[in-house]
Amino acid sequence: MAPRYRSSSRSRRGGGRDERRWSGEPVERQTPFALAQVIPEPGRPWRRLLRLDGEDCSHVDLRDPTAIDFAYVRRFADLCDLLAPPRAPLDVLHLGGGGFTLPRYVLATRPGARNEVAEIDPGLVELARGELGLRAERGLRVRVLDARELLERREPASADLVVLDAFHGTEVPAHLTTAEFLATARRALRPGGAFAANVIDVPPLEVARAVAAGAREAFEQVAVMATRKTIRGRQGGNVVVLAAAEGVLPLAELGRRALRGGVPELVVAGEQLTGWLGGTKPYRDPPPPAAERMAACDGSPGSATPPS
Repeated sequence: MAPRYRSSSRSRRGGGRDERRWSGEPVERQTPFALAQVIPEPGRPWRRLLRLDGEDCSHVDLRDPTAIDFAYVRRFADLCDLLAPPRAPLDVLHLGGGGFTLPRYVLATRPGARNEVAEIDPGLVELARGELGLRAERGLRVRVLDARELLERREPASADLVVLDAFHGTEVPAHLTTAEFLATARRALRPGGAFAANVIDVPPLEVARAVAAGAREAFEQVAVMATRKTIRGRQGGNVVVLAAAEGVLPLAELGRRALRGGVPELVVAGEQLTGWLGGTKPYRDPPPPAAERMAACDGSPGSATPPS
């Protein structure tokens, strides 16, 4: 269980604990990308659920940023806990904002951490600022743009952790699932850094397997985490894909923590992962349009020059 948050961190900077009354009324807003709803928990309106187009997306505790309700976010938080010594700062690149639960967790547990977040939906960012505790503060930068665009802007070896948690409905956008995307994520990581992705999938888990296969091309160490029924293809659910360029993933401790959850989860790695993948091939970026290929062949400015 995550430690309970005290006012020694975020709220102290604001001059004392926030005592205002949290509204218990739900909020609904149509953003450019989805119908968003913020639903306060009865009796505890500071605990809030974010739904997008009717799907539960994020859970936020406005009083306690270390309180994590969703199992897959807990897996991300566990990785944050174990990737560096306690309270050591991390540079985290978040591809997808949602309810901004994980960036708030990192700020609360790792003083001096730096979080950069790509959230493509400006309406969702506005809603998070008004209803989900998102604040402008040191160590948190929110970019309203596509996740891959932000990833491609990052300097090589500039992040300790890259986290992918971006969806259109219940699907990860296709350009965030390819081998080329995963290779770009590796380039952004420092030595000792790690990549983590949340994939919602249904049997036969085609997307989750393809993302894991792409991660195996880019990284030396790869694992997946999910419930037993999901791993065995008996039901859909969240599959967390973890990867590192070196053997830095603390899989044994991650596995112990996952087994203690409300619904125990398994870690699959090594030869077990090879069997689980069953020969799955990674997804690939589509080839460039014909006009771009022709420009490249012509050696036009800004294009690749063919070998002589």
